[in-house]
Amino acid sequence: MDFEPRIVSFLCNWCSYAGADFAGISRFQYPTNIRVIRTMCSGRVDPVLIVVAFLSGLDGVLVLGCHPGDCHYLTGNYHAEKKMKMTKKLLGIVGIHPERLHLDWVSATEGTRFVDIVTSFTNKIKSIGPLKTDETDGSLRQRLQAARATLQAEKVRWLVGNEIELVEKGNVYGEKLSPDKLELLLDTTVYDEYIKNWIAVLLGERPMSVGEIAEVTSLDPQIISSYLVDLEQASDVVIHSLEHKTRKYIKK
Repeated sequence: MDFEPRIVSFLCNWCSYAGADFAGISRFQYPTNIRVIRTMCSGRVDPVLIVVAFLSGLDGVLVLGCHPGDCHYLTGNYHAEKKMKMTKKLLGIVGIHPERLHLDWVSATEGTRFVDIVTSFTNKIKSIGPLKTDETDGSLRQRLQAARATLQAEKVRWLVGNEIELVEKGNVYGEKLSPDKLELLLDTTVYDEYIKNWIAVLLGERPMSVGEIAEVTSLDPQIISSYLVDLEQASDVVIHSLEHKTRKYIKK
């Protein structure tokens, strides 16, 4: 049987949704794999929703907004581009093909462009194959749960939400960050939060030692130990027991 992907599409109310409507009125034919969620702006698409879609077993996520420079809210599509770029990087860390998420631009009059994007993206997902979150060991689901928690982390959301201000206006001391430096800071923060949350997800299922965590994550035991110190200090994990002088941790 041919694989028919399940795709959710977030469409901006002012441009891409109107473009989809124009395609429908014009009776243009395109794959029926997508399910549309209408949003006021592509910039309002929370990256958490992307991860939730994959946790729900969907195979791809398509986000369509206004062309750069034509956003109804001026900078909404700029924020969308930054958020989706960050999310793609996180998906790669998790082990999900980054091309399962696609951001593009469609104006209200571009019904043909809408059809072309949907068709191309559907074919791309078909070539990648189905996303299986029901693995026997549940490892992908665990990693996605960690990714969801990462995108909900206060540090990550603050950096993403204040990106323009940090680059153009600076912090409370008037110190501006270059776009490259801010991107590096965000990448580092996302990675650190993801590893801590991955460890927390594992310890939420059963007590584990540093060695057992290392076996599951393929991370260096010393690195795991440093993250466990942070988690202990935040009161997120505690020592569960001692087995042959080896500490086992569990999520609090």
